[in-house]
Amino acid sequence: MEKMKLKTTKFKPAKLTAFAVLIAAVFLLGLSAGKVYASSNSYFNDYYVSLNGGLAETSLSGLSSKSGGTYNITIGKNFNMNKIIVGGGLLLGYSDNGSYSYAGESASLHSAYYGIFLKGGYDYHDFMPFIKLGYIDYGFVGTSSTGTQCFDIEGDTECDDVQYVSSMSSEGGLMYGAGLEYLFNPRWGLTAQYFGGALSDSDKVNSFTIGIDYNF
Repeated sequence: MEKMKLKTTKFKPAKLTAFAVLIAAVFLLGLSAGKVYASSNSYFNDYYVSLNGGLAETSLSGLSSKSGGTYNITIGKNFNMNKIIVGGGLLLGYSDNGSYSYAGESASLHSAYYGIFLKGGYDYHDFMPFIKLGYIDYGFVGTSSTGTQCFDIEGDTECDDVQYVSSMSSEGGLMYGAGLEYLFNPRWGLTAQYFGGALSDSDKVNSFTIGIDYNF
């Protein structure tokens, strides 16, 4: 019996924890600085929550790129320091990472992901171009119902006599992105952005989203 093996990457919690602590520490320093230097400008100077949706392009080493939907919720804080925006946040989301074929059989891959990031931008009154940098982690799940082959991204699933197989692997790495936010008023706005994840073994996920924001 053949086994459909996509990934053998193992999760490295120590590396993730160290990187997340570093990002969190820098973010907290930004919060302290913002409290001292923030201007009275009501634009881009608040806590915010954003609901986003769009397209994710997944490139796994040795396989062709696939596209699918992606959705996330982002929470964070911006500080407007004389039109220079600094801040950061957290995001939690889901991606459809495409369907893959092997020896006449097919299987699907999807993921839950989270990230922590720092953000910098410039205030053009109601427009803000921005960049972001941080850490992102994807928990991939592969499923197959062929009964003859197993879609296995962890390398350790038993495939004998099964009709449905699900295996999970976690990959983390550098998060980077850029976008543009527009505010209709100090509370409501729209954001169009790109963010990418450079994961283990040269794997990548590139996401393009549009979202609605609420500032409070």
